Amino acid sequence: MITRLVRLDYGAPSAEDGFVVPVDIGEYSESRTTGVLGATASDLTATYYRTNVPDGLKGVVPTDLSFMTTRTISIAGSGAYRWRADRQDVPAGKSWLHGRSSECEQSSRAIGVRDLVSPEVLRKLAAPAPSSGEAIDGVATVVHAGSSSLAEFAIAAPNDDPAIADQLRERNNLAQVSWQLWVGPDRLPRRVHLTETYPTAEDDQPKTAVIEVDFTDWGANVVIDPPPSVQVHEIGTCLGAEPY
Repeated sequence: MITRLVRLDYGAPSAEDGFVVPVDIGEYSESRTTGVLGATASDLTATYYRTNVPDGLKGVVPTDLSFMTTRTISIAGSGAYRWRADRQDVPAGKSWLHGRSSECEQSSRAIGVRDLVSPEVLRKLAAPAPSSGEAIDGVATVVHAGSSSLAEFAIAAPNDDPAIADQLRERNNLAQVSWQLWVGPDRLPRRVHLTETYPTAEDDQPKTAVIEVDFTDWGANVVIDPPPSVQVHEIGTCLGAEPY
């Protein structure tokens, strides 16, 4: 079982002609994700919130983002299935979108640190030498701490397009990541705290992101199946990126 909290900071509001214009608040400023994680699959539901709307705009900018609630089932080798509360792009009679492509999977691996649930990313986070950590849920831990560019977390595959890999590497070299990973005596992750910074972000993009993930109930039986095929609409390409 995992729980994930993401907090985005868009920085100081912009100023025009001496007036502060607090409009760079993003599509959302916080997301909360819960679900289950197996060895080769995950079933996660994310909810989104605006917690950064200035008092003067609360009657204008909506804070109810329940329409963005999204459930994503990812299965290794089968791509991702997505259900969204507002039925975004789903035709009548269907409930889920499903799509995959090698280009999309390559891009997803290149920014996989945001998910913090893949074994490949967790292994990279555990690379620094550990020090003594706090007890989490009654379990003694060690903590691995480090920092690097976001590009260091790209997961390559033999058939990746080299040109796309170079573009992603150039972009992600500018983003910096620092983290702490708490691991139990069974070598299973218990908690992650990670901060990403984006020095070259545009005004409407987050300048920093803080991601916190807790892992619980290790060893529980997990069965993750794809949605019934009659409910699935195949889009022939990869799914568009989730917000942020």
